[in-house]
Amino acid sequence: MAEFVQRRKEEMIIEVPVLNSHFKKSAVKNILNQREKFEYRLMRRNKQKSDFTLYITFLKSVIKRVEQMGSTSTESLKLVNQHNNRIIDLYRASLKYFKDDISLWKEYIKFLMKCDKLELLRRVINSALLLHGHISDALYVFAVKQEFEDLKNIQKARELYTDGLHAHKTSSKLHFIAFKCELKYSEILTQKLLKSGKELNQEDPALNGSVAKIIYESAIENIKNDHDLYFKMYQEAAQYSFSFGLSEEIKKFMLATFSKDPNYWDTLATNELLSKSSNTEKFKITKCLDRYDTALTVLDTDEMWDKYLTTILKVTSDTQKTEVYKRNLLRQSMFNAHKKNKLKPKHYIQWINKSKSSMTPEILDLAIKAYPNDTSILEINIEHKLTDTEELKAYDLFKHNANKVSPSIWLKVVDYFFNKPQISDVFNMIFGDKAVSTNEVKQKLGNEYLLWLSKNKSLNDARNAYYKLITNSSCDASLCNTIVTLETEQQKIDISKIRQHFTLACMQFGKTDIDLWMERIYFELKYGSPKLVSDTYHQALTTLNNEESDQFAEQYSSRVSTFNKISKI
Repeated sequence: MAEFVQRRKEEMIIEVPVLNSHFKKSAVKNILNQREKFEYRLMRRNKQKSDFTLYITFLKSVIKRVEQMGSTSTESLKLVNQHNNRIIDLYRASLKYFKDDISLWKEYIKFLMKCDKLELLRRVINSALLLHGHISDALYVFAVKQEFEDLKNIQKARELYTDGLHAHKTSSKLHFIAFKCELKYSEILTQKLLKSGKELNQEDPALNGSVAKIIYESAIENIKNDHDLYFKMYQEAAQYSFSFGLSEEIKKFMLATFSKDPNYWDTLATNELLSKSSNTEKFKITKCLDRYDTALTVLDTDEMWDKYLTTILKVTSDTQKTEVYKRNLLRQSMFNAHKKNKLKPKHYIQWINKSKSSMTPEILDLAIKAYPNDTSILEINIEHKLTDTEELKAYDLFKHNANKVSPSIWLKVVDYFFNKPQISDVFNMIFGDKAVSTNEVKQKLGNEYLLWLSKNKSLNDARNAYYKLITNSSCDASLCNTIVTLETEQQKIDISKIRQHFTLACMQFGKTDIDLWMERIYFELKYGSPKLVSDTYHQALTTLNNEESDQFAEQYSSRVSTFNKISKI
């Protein structure tokens, strides 16, 4: 292994003068050291794909740095060529071990395209197809695209897609790339004839889209249910005047075949919004909704309505700050859907979120009548009523449905009523003997509860609550920090009580919580006895799990100077 790497290193030495002309000596040294490490990894018995790909990525980064310098000197070209050749060697070597990795073949082909190795590129494409063509239509698609779009070779592209379609008759992607190539090639030929001044022969199959039509007919025969494929074919054919008749044929086929498919109508409608025409946004939205109107007369189903409403809510997403017509459109569409009982709870909620606050009560009333027992609408209603004028209604709604609402509503209710009389009952519903909240709510509000008890009851009440919560795993270690903070704010600090707090917390969280042990050490240094720090340190090392114990030791070492300063204060 060492001899092979040394030989590689000697070969790299040839590149040093060229590297020195582009980089500082320190950078050259780093490049050589990195490459030596990568070469050693390639000599391992059990090679990983990353041993090759990381090395390739590194070499590509060096090439990129050279190219960014903007130099076109012979030295620069030589350096880039040397690195390109090494990358090619690495791809070849990697594919000996990982020949089943299609993504690796694609990366190799892309690289060869970039560095203009055309002859090698064709051989590699053929090898990839020979190995994987029968299982990967994506590889054929990739190869056809490279041959036609990059290498400008329609004959080779035809050979590839013909072989590909023979092996993958039901491949939508392969049918589409073949269809697209043939239309594009007909357009290229048409433009050449026009420039030359020659007369166009509309009956010429090479010029009128006849080859593309054969591919379309093959798709009809082999692919029955992919509306997206035919829609893309329609869009492609509609771009050219010579294939207008073909586009109309595809359109009729889609209408006859997919008229009961909501996805077809949804694609047809939303495509109006994506149109690259110079029409205004308002015009595009109108055309889109016209498509949906047609769809709903043909297919009046919940799924079709859902797609329509989703688009309405999307195109009016900026109604609060933009055009009036969008606000009117949203209101009219949603009221219409409500009358027909087509709105789901999610639609009402999105309608509320996208409308002016003045409309919220009206929309809420509609939603509650439609879904009186829906929790998501109930929560919106509670949240909406958390105001000075309706807070009692909000509290009553919350209290009677406390076992249904989500943690987020509990948090909002506590935040709103924190300095109001109702908070005592709310906390009792969370932490009392007959609590109705989940452990998630207890965990999120435990610290606020201790602060409230200390302020409105007594420190002893906060201590008792802490003992109860910390021992039944309802909260996390942050509860200990809160109670310790409350203790240290007292005029007379009870050291023994605080140590008891830490002991209970460490019993629950001491195996994983490094910060808890750090806080305990900090407390002893600042308020307790520095002599106990050593015992606490060793207790932490033996209590924490192996990984956390190592991390604790590292963190402690980095904080020693800070701890020493604290102990001297």
